[in-house]
Amino acid sequence: MRERYIQGIFNQYIGAREQARADLDVYLSNPVAIGEHSDIGEEIKKKIEEVDKYNSLVDTMNVIFASSPDISVSPDVTDSSDN
Repeated sequence: MRERYIQGIFNQYIGAREQARADLDVYLSNPVAIGEHSDIGEEIKKKIEEVDKYNSLVDTMNVIFASSPDISVSPDVTDSSDN
């Protein structure tokens, strides 16, 4: 049961991070399409901070649970299209 909670939390962090990265990509590639945001720079900054937050949480979980024999967090998800 413990493993399922840990894996579920890990998956949530990965998903939130990837969603923030996708939002960031939209802001950077097509800021004109984001008409309701008057300060695109501030929104980009927020998304970078959000990605950083989830990166940190994923890294922390990897450190804590990497050596645990009964818990196996999934490998980090990466986007091959990233530069």
